Amino acid sequence: MEDIKMADDTPKNASRRTFIKGVIAAGAAVSSAGYLFRTSALGQQPSAPGSVERLVTLNINGQERRVDVMKQETLAQTLRYKVGLTGTKLGCDRSECGACTVLVDDVPHYSCSVLTHTVRGKK
Repeated sequence: MEDIKMADDTPKNASRRTFIKGVIAAGAAVSSAGYLFRTSALGQQPSAPGSVERLVTLNINGQERRVDVMKQETLAQTLRYKVGLTGTKLGCDRSECGACTVLVDDVPHYSCSVLTHTVRGKK
């Protein structure tokens, strides 16, 4: 039988630490490639049906306020945590107690069950 020598391509000074550094650097390069090479035309497409803008202008106590809200955020959460109006209380979070009642166009609503995006353009 012939002695077949396998080519040993592994570097002798490779450590676990240098391997992990290389994997992290490669992962960062791959994940940032999508961000770096995206086209500007993608950002100019009209929004899809059912999508909601995050920046909302609300008329609160006669003042226009622009607020960045999530699509599932209730009016009570927006008023209390983003606008700073702590008079709106979160009692039951089920429209039962009335602690979160606010006037929207002079009609009382339970703000814990109203999404912030539905009151856009109302007082």
